[in-house]
Amino acid sequence: MPENTTVRELWDRTHLAMLPWTRDPAAALNARCLEAVTATVTLLWGDCDDELLDAPATDAQVHAIVAARTAYGLGWRDAVLGDVAADARASGRGPGPGGLWAPAGQWHLGRGRAFRPTLRQNLEFVARHPWAAELEHLRAVRCAAGASPADPRAVLTSLYRTAWTERATERLGWDDAAWWQYLDVAELTAWAVVVLGLPAEHPADVGTRVEDAAEAVSPYGWTWTGTGLPEGFLDAAFEALGV
Repeated sequence: MPENTTVRELWDRTHLAMLPWTRDPAAALNARCLEAVTATVTLLWGDCDDELLDAPATDAQVHAIVAARTAYGLGWRDAVLGDVAADARASGRGPGPGGLWAPAGQWHLGRGRAFRPTLRQNLEFVARHPWAAELEHLRAVRCAAGASPADPRAVLTSLYRTAWTERATERLGWDDAAWWQYLDVAELTAWAVVVLGLPAEHPADVGTRVEDAAEAVSPYGWTWTGTGLPEGFLDAAFEALGV
């Protein structure tokens, strides 16, 4: 019965449903979303030619783009996950990874504002796949797991270090957010729990524990130094994960 479905079962089912989509890079996912949203607003406005696209955007136009993207995202979610989101709601299991299980009424991107010079630029910025980031998290975990499938510590080490390497150059010297937030440590960890089959009923809670461990081992005021993950983080993460 859906009301008896556990959180872990829902994560496992979500993982399997999303897995085929990790083959597509984020750029391809975003391109499909942009194409669908453009088609929708073209029907709404009657046209979407270069003259319109290169003109200044209005807030009303951006509202329409946001609404079209929201509808696209919800349609994609329901088509990919099938009954998973409905079962999660029936069992009161929360919004799920990236809000994938949340009811349509609770999932929205606001109304949006025209803050870029042209309609084309606003369209390209807003009309991105709503769950490209979540798919990227899962893709990263699957890639790390493929390199060392029998060793959870090796998988996690590769996962966190790769995330660091991908962000370090662009974030060197930044201090506007914690490094573990930029690396999406909590989200990556939650998916690692699922992919590796680690014993945890609530993968997101494990992700939070590892995020807390990251904060605990980071010196006060520590920022992107380019030298790698803070000393002690991996051991603290392994302890939090029980591996």
